[in-house]
Amino acid sequence: MTAYFSLLLILAGILFGAALWSVILKIRRFEKIARLLLLIGPMFLIGMSIYWISVVKDVVYSRFVIIFLAILHSALFVLVGILIVGVIIILAVGGYWCVVNFRKTDFKVFWQGVRNDFISDWKKIKAWIEGEE
Repeated sequence: MTAYFSLLLILAGILFGAALWSVILKIRRFEKIARLLLLIGPMFLIGMSIYWISVVKDVVYSRFVIIFLAILHSALFVLVGILIVGVIIILAVGGYWCVVNFRKTDFKVFWQGVRNDFISDWKKIKAWIEGEE
């Protein structure tokens, strides 16, 4: 059960991170649902974290310590979700930019750079091999 519960916590953190990114980037298509998720999400994560600390892990702490740990735990999952979604956004935008710009040049610039790198690396390897013998 703890594996599924941990997976649910991670997915909830990624979902709320994506909602936060959609509000920050002002994506109108997802704005209403993202705002609703940002309203309900932290309470849901804190409730799940309280359940995880007190029931699943069966730890006996005072209520204030459990609430503090739950808030900290929830904030960390949201931060991880924000980082994961941010990296996915950066890779998607960068990949799109590369494809669009290289398509304009029919990928000639890209393949010329790959070929030049291969030739210079091969010359270094060949010089190293001949120097060793």
